[in-house]
Amino acid sequence: ADAMETRRVAGRIVPAMITTTGLVSALSCLELVKMVRGGLPLAMHRNAFVNLALPFFAFTAPVPAEEVGGVDGKTHTIWDRITVKGGGSKSPTRTMTLGKFLKKIHKKAGCGEDIEISSISYGPFMIYANFLHGDDEGLLATPLLDIVRDAVISEDDDDDMFFEEDDAEEEGEKENTPSAVILSEEQKAILSKLERKRFIDFSVAVENTETGEEFELPPIRLVKDKERTHDENIEDMPQ
Repeated sequence: ADAMETRRVAGRIVPAMITTTGLVSALSCLELVKMVRGGLPLAMHRNAFVNLALPFFAFTAPVPAEEVGGVDGKTHTIWDRITVKGGGSKSPTRTMTLGKFLKKIHKKAGCGEDIEISSISYGPFMIYANFLHGDDEGLLATPLLDIVRDAVISEDDDDDMFFEEDDAEEEGEKENTPSAVILSEEQKAILSKLERKRFIDFSVAVENTETGEEFELPPIRLVKDKERTHDENIEDMPQ
């Protein structure tokens, strides 16, 4: 850009930076100092509503996060998480089976014997449902991350496969060889993001087997193992 265009853009940015942006940054820093200090009640923090053109300044105390009822009278908010980790090099996260994941959730959430995990979801994808997979030993022995990838890949193919099978049966030309899976751009993006993320959040619902009452657990965060470097792998090799 030429000198006049640069002056025009800078002339609009500088006033904004020294007014609204500067004020918002200062107010944010004040709240950050309160958080670093710690131990302050929620009423000591403030939400700020500012309009310098009027001018208008309003400060309100934040509202506590809504509490959601859980198992055995426990409550949680949207900020709570239940963290599940692998067992290190002996039992890494990538090999954790669905069955082991269910046991870890049951233990971490403090569920009693009368509480059963009814469903597990990753975003819009259903990973587990007790009425469908409760006795599926093959699925329970499958690595959890593989099940999530399969759920993402097969999402858009279920209806197409159903209709294709009907057409093949009518024509008597049903083939036994599997067709190549063609992923959509959205599926590729989800799988790529899944590989890069250091953790995965699952939505888990549990059911009281005696009363039939269902509860939603806080998001279950599965933390992936830290990727080992080449030098670390060499050090662990027997001499």
